[in-house]
Amino acid sequence: MQKRRFIFIALLFTSGLGCGAFAQTATMVASGSSSQYATPQFTTQIQQVGMIDCDEASSLSLPPLPPADNSEVDADDDSASNDSEGSAECDNSEPTDDSEADESAVAATLLPARLHQFGPISASMIYTGGVFNNTRGGLDTNGATRYRSNLDIVLSLDTAAANWWDGGEFSVYFQQTDGHTLTQDFVADGQFYDGFDTGANQAISQLGEYWYRHSFDDGNLNVTVGRQDANAIFAYPDLGGDFVNSSFLTLANVPLPTWPYQTGGVAIQYQANDKWLVSAGGYDHGRDVGQWWTTTTNRGAFFIGQLDYQPWAGESDLTTVIRAGSWLQTSDCLSTDGSRVFDDNYGFYLTGDQMLFTEAADATQGFGIFGMVSYAPGDRNAVDFHYGGGAVYRGLLPDRDQDTVGVGFTLIQFSDDVASLTGQTNENAIECYYKAFVRDWLTVEPDLQYIARPNGIERDALVVGLRFDITF
Repeated sequence: MQKRRFIFIALLFTSGLGCGAFAQTATMVASGSSSQYATPQFTTQIQQVGMIDCDEASSLSLPPLPPADNSEVDADDDSASNDSEGSAECDNSEPTDDSEADESAVAATLLPARLHQFGPISASMIYTGGVFNNTRGGLDTNGATRYRSNLDIVLSLDTAAANWWDGGEFSVYFQQTDGHTLTQDFVADGQFYDGFDTGANQAISQLGEYWYRHSFDDGNLNVTVGRQDANAIFAYPDLGGDFVNSSFLTLANVPLPTWPYQTGGVAIQYQANDKWLVSAGGYDHGRDVGQWWTTTTNRGAFFIGQLDYQPWAGESDLTTVIRAGSWLQTSDCLSTDGSRVFDDNYGFYLTGDQMLFTEAADATQGFGIFGMVSYAPGDRNAVDFHYGGGAVYRGLLPDRDQDTVGVGFTLIQFSDDVASLTGQTNENAIECYYKAFVRDWLTVEPDLQYIARPNGIERDALVVGLRFDITF
C-alpha cells in the first residue's frame, strides 16, 4: 500500500510539474474564485464576463499575476474592473500612473483610496450579507428566513515597495461570519445553497490566512508558503464565480483544505507559455470538520496537481479554458459502509469554460458557458460523482454593462453503498441569479434555487433570497 501511495504521488506531481514546454498557470473564483496566474487575455476575458470571485471571500488575499505578453491583453485589461464577488484583487488591469490608480480605487470602493494604501501595505475590506427563505419543501418552511453575513479584511505588503527585495508579498486575511443559513434546520441540502455556509460552526472569527509568495522568472513561477486556501488555485470553474450555491465555487467531492478551514502548505504555479499552465500543492489536510463527503479518522496530508489549457490563446478573441486535476489524501478514512478503514483517498476532476461571443463595442461584455465533473471512489466517499454546468451573460440589458445574469445546475450522486444503506440517490440544485451594480462598490443579487431531493432523500425545496456586497 505504501508503495502504491508513493507511485500515485509521483504520478500526480509529474503530471503537475513535469510538463516541460507544456506547463502553465491560472485564475477564477473565487469565490473563483482565481489562482491569479492569469494566462494571457483568455482568463482575463472570462474574469470580466463571468465576474469571477476567486473562491468566495478568501481569494481576496491573492493578487493577480501580470499577464503574459499578448497584443490583445492590453485592450482587455484597460476595461477590467475590481467588481468580482468576494474579491477586491481579481482585476488584472495595471494603471499606467498613480492618478489612474487613485481614480480606479475611488470608483470601485466606498472609502477613499488613501485609506487603502499605507506605504508598501495595501488594505481591502468586503462585507457580504444575504437573506434567504425556504418557501416550500425541505425539512420545514415555518419561520424559514435567515440572514447570514461575512466580513473579509486583507492586508498585503509588497516587499519591493518596502525597498526590501523584489518579487515578494506577505499577506494576512481576517474573516468573520455571523448569522445562520437555512441548511441545518429548514432545507437539509447537502451542497449548501449558500457558499458562505460554514457547517456546524456558523459563527467564525479568525485569522484565516497568512502566507508569503515569491515570484520568479518575471512572474511566470510563483511559490506560496503558509496558511492558505487551496481552492484559490484548484478545482473550480471560472464562470461559476457569481453563483450563490457553494458547488459552483468548489467541486463538491474534492476535500480541499479551503475556506473557512484553510491550512498550512506550499503551492507552486508555473506558466510556461500562453496555452499551458501547471499548478501543484501539498497541504496539511486538517481536522475533519464534517465538510467533506468522507469521514477521516486521523490527520494526514493533501496533495493536488492541476493542468490548465487554453487551446486558442492568442489565436481567437473568444476564450476557452480547460482545467484537469487529480488529488491524493493520506488521512485514513472510514469506508462508506463502515466495515473498514482505508489509508488514503483520491479523485479526479475536469472543468471547462467557453466564451461563445462578446459584444462588438465592448469585449468585457458577452455570453459564456461552463461545465464540471469530479469523481471520488464510492467505497470511501458518500458522493462519488459531481456534475454541473451553466451559462453567464454580462451586460445583457441596455445601460447595465457590468450586471451579470446566470443560470446553472449542480448535481451530486450518492454512492451505491450509501444508497443501499440510507436510500439517498442524488441532489440536483438549479440556480438563477441577477447581479446588479447599484454602485461600483455596491452589488445587489436576487437569487432563486430549486433543490431537487435535498441530501438525496428530502422533499424538493425552493429557496429564494437576496445577497449584497459592499466593497469598502
